[in-house]
Amino acid sequence: MKIDIELRSDYRNTKPICKIYSKKTTYQVVVDKEQLFSRDFELDEKDTLNIEFTNKDGVDDNVVYLDRILVDDIDIQHFIYEGEFFPEYAPDWLKEQKELPPSSYKPCTELRLKGTWKLQIKTPIWKMIMEKWIQDER
Repeated sequence: MKIDIELRSDYRNTKPICKIYSKKTTYQVVVDKEQLFSRDFELDEKDTLNIEFTNKDGVDDNVVYLDRILVDDIDIQHFIYEGEFFPEYAPDWLKEQKELPPSSYKPCTELRLKGTWKLQIKTPIWKMIMEKWIQDER
C-alpha cells in the first residue's frame, strides 16, 4: 500500500530525522521544512503506522508536524487525531520532576520530544473508514 505523509518541521541547525515503519516495512527520512514522504508499505490486516522522532536534542528546538496522511490515495485526515504519541523522557530530567509527565499524548500531531507516534490501521483502508462511520454515535 502506498502511504503519503505531509510533514513539516521547524529547526535552527539540526534537521529532524524520523523512522517511519509498520510491522514489515521501515524507512528513514530527514525532514526538511516541508516535505511529502511517499513510499510503499507492506501492511498486515491489522497494523500500526509508527513515526519515530529519533534525533531530538536539548540544544536545537527541532519539531516535526504531521499535517496529512493518505493511504492508497485515501485521505485519512479524520483519523490523524487517533494517533498517540509516546515520548521518551530523559531519565535525569524525569527524576527532577515533582509531577511525572504523561506517558502518552492523544491527540497529537506535533512531535516536540524524542518518541514514537502510533496510529492503528486496518486494511483495506476503506473498510476501516466505514467501520468508524458506522460506530460514530454523533
